[in-house]
Amino acid sequence: MSISALVILSALATSPAAPEVSESPRHQFSLYGRSGASIYLSSARTHGGVGGGFGVRDTVDGRWLLQADVNALTGLGSAFAVRVGAGVQRQGWWAPAVLLNVTGLFGDRLDFLTPEHPVPVAGPSLGLGLTVAPARFTLGKAQVSVLELGVGVGTDNPGLGLVYGLTLLEVGMAL
Repeated sequence: MSISALVILSALATSPAAPEVSESPRHQFSLYGRSGASIYLSSARTHGGVGGGFGVRDTVDGRWLLQADVNALTGLGSAFAVRVGAGVQRQGWWAPAVLLNVTGLFGDRLDFLTPEHPVPVAGPSLGLGLTVAPARFTLGKAQVSVLELGVGVGTDNPGLGLVYGLTLLEVGMAL
């Protein structure tokens, strides 16, 4: 092999590689804990309380949120709330969000017998609502949200119920 061929091969072997592009993951899964209150109010029943719980979240492309959580509640007996939601957040360290949630409340409740509801309404209290989280922040892999407000509607045939939600503090960590 000639010296010029060796020089060319060694130059090719030591040439810098193309820089790697660091892409953020398409899906970022996180676990979070929350504290707050949820209540369902209608002319037929009152359901809910204060407490806390935990959940899982998938952030898609840094903007779209898919989440589910379970919360233990007390105050009107022992109840628990299950929320499933999807929404959008602002990208960056300040990440306010808006989510559409389906909330189900299970467990102890207060039932009211009225002419429209001569017997207690069977099943969980279900509602569809909107949650606004204006004070959400992303700090590295941690997420913190303070004072989220939610409101929604449910049905107690005949009639409607209102679902209210308040999250005082939510702290999450990306996996």
